[in-house]
Amino acid sequence: MKVPQREHPPGIRFNITPLIDVVFLLVIFFLVTAHFAQNEQVEAVELPQASQVDDSHESPRRMIVSVTHDGALFVKGRPVEMPELEQLLQTEPNGRTADYEVRIRSDRLTPYANVEPILLACLRAGVTNVGFNVLEK
Repeated sequence: MKVPQREHPPGIRFNITPLIDVVFLLVIFFLVTAHFAQNEQVEAVELPQASQVDDSHESPRRMIVSVTHDGALFVKGRPVEMPELEQLLQTEPNGRTADYEVRIRSDRLTPYANVEPILLACLRAGVTNVGFNVLEK
C-alpha cells in the first residue's frame, strides 16, 4: 500500500519564532525600563540653581532622597520617616560605604532644618559621599 504524501506549496516559508522571541524581549525590556525611570522621580520638587556643577563621576550605587518643601521624605518613590531612612542607610550599602552615594533632591524652598537630619544620618551610617541635585544656571 502506498502512503499518501502531501505536496509542499511552492515558495519560501519564514520561521517567525525567533522574531517573536526578540519582540517579546524588547517589550519586557521597555516595561522594566519605564518602571525604573518612574520609580525615582515620583515627587515633584523645584531644584535650586547652582553656579558650578561637578558631575564628573557617576556612582552606580546610589540612594536618592527627595525632600518636599513641607519636609516630607521620599526614598524610591515611597514616603519614609527619619528612623526608617536611618535604617535604610545602615543596611543598603552592605558595609561598603566607600563607593556608596546619597543624592538629596530638595525643593529650593525647603529650610536647611529639614535637610540637616539627612546629612547627620548619613554621617552616622558612615556614608561620606553625599551630594545635592541642582539645576545649572
